[in-house]
Amino acid sequence: MRQLLTLFAALLLFVGTSAAQQAKYVFLFIGDGLGINQIHGTELYNAAVHKDMANGGRLSFTRFPVRSYVSSHSASSLVTDSSAAGTAIASGVKTVNGYMGVDANKKSVKNIAEVAAEIGMMTGVATNVGVNHATPCAFYAHNESRDNYGDLFNQLLESPIDFAAGSTILYKKREGLLPKDYVEKAKSAGMKVLQDPAAAGRVRGKRVLLLSDSLSRKALRFATDCTEKDPTIVDFTASAIKYFEREAKDSGFFLMVEAGHIDYSCHDNDAVTTFEEINHLSESVQLALDFYEKHPEETLIIVTADHETGGMTLGYDHYKMNFERLAYQKCSLESLTRQMQHMRKIGKTSWEDMVALLKEQLGFWDYVKLRSKDEVALRKTFDKNFLKNGEKVVGLYTSNEKMASVAVKILNTRAYIKWIDLAHTGMPVPLFVKGVGYEQFLECYDNTDIPKIIAKIMGSELQN
Repeated sequence: MRQLLTLFAALLLFVGTSAAQQAKYVFLFIGDGLGINQIHGTELYNAAVHKDMANGGRLSFTRFPVRSYVSSHSASSLVTDSSAAGTAIASGVKTVNGYMGVDANKKSVKNIAEVAAEIGMMTGVATNVGVNHATPCAFYAHNESRDNYGDLFNQLLESPIDFAAGSTILYKKREGLLPKDYVEKAKSAGMKVLQDPAAAGRVRGKRVLLLSDSLSRKALRFATDCTEKDPTIVDFTASAIKYFEREAKDSGFFLMVEAGHIDYSCHDNDAVTTFEEINHLSESVQLALDFYEKHPEETLIIVTADHETGGMTLGYDHYKMNFERLAYQKCSLESLTRQMQHMRKIGKTSWEDMVALLKEQLGFWDYVKLRSKDEVALRKTFDKNFLKNGEKVVGLYTSNEKMASVAVKILNTRAYIKWIDLAHTGMPVPLFVKGVGYEQFLECYDNTDIPKIIAKIMGSELQN
């Protein structure tokens, strides 16, 4: 009899523990282009530039109990793109670069947001780039091309996504519709379309499409260029949480947040802008942590990346790093390009004008001492390129003045930061996990494992 009672008690304990392990609120943060060196570099930057010495410059998620990494290759290449990686993280299936929400044979695969909706949870996606860009699309769309923007957005309207936020609606001219036309389609589909994060967070009883203050803005402004009035991924995350706290109080929710601008700045090899974008990611994760404090037994938070971009390296030349020199960069490479183009437009094209700009925006000469070869490179680029409105440095998303790119590269090297390329690499990507069921991620080795484990912790299963 005593053995039977003991067995019964153990069974009750097991059942209680299993029930407690089910996640009702799930946050998945994806830093597009985010590598391990970018994370460590941000913490070094915070300590040196923001004087966060006592905290060591730590980000909100680097003390999570799971601190690991996963592989990120696609079905077609050891170096993935965002659509194949997004599909892997959303659906647990490897696919071909460029494919979206389908397997290598172009067959649609179920994603974790669809699983969440099937078990009664509300769902959302938020990004600081286009709402129908590759990563958010992986959680609601199925298409053989990530560039079929119109089809992808139409699938958002047909999907179970309750809250979607992004800078704008991306489009192709050949498709014949503009962002304003897609907005009207969203309204006809019953979505509340807003361009104010605070207002979006107050919506009751309706699906939400939150866009930036300007539909012509393909991505939100970089963190380095933001004014207090500019919306950020932090604002979009806060809006989504406020919406779900009220609307999904009983059902629970799954929310994917993409910090897409990290990829953009890494494609530009712009270290300071990358670090500040990662700080915005950290602030967004902190909002989820604040939510977690209210619901510690029901909340799961995952932070990962789709791929690494740029091949950032930290330190060289006999063990040197000097991040203090980065304190004087006041804008992104993209903004510096615009300022140089404006100078040319208004006729401020003397070397003295350029020196004044580089002093103001990068701290050159006054605060960052340049080597003679740096000055030679700047002057040579100015004479042969800037004055002739010549060669541009073309990345995946930007086309920058060569003068601006050379200047930012010099600042990076003076801090002892180098980049391998302007493109993606095949490096493994970080994985940080906190909350209910976190220990199940200790056996997570590939990005396809992530959604399968999430589904299990939500009390369901992802099969493809």
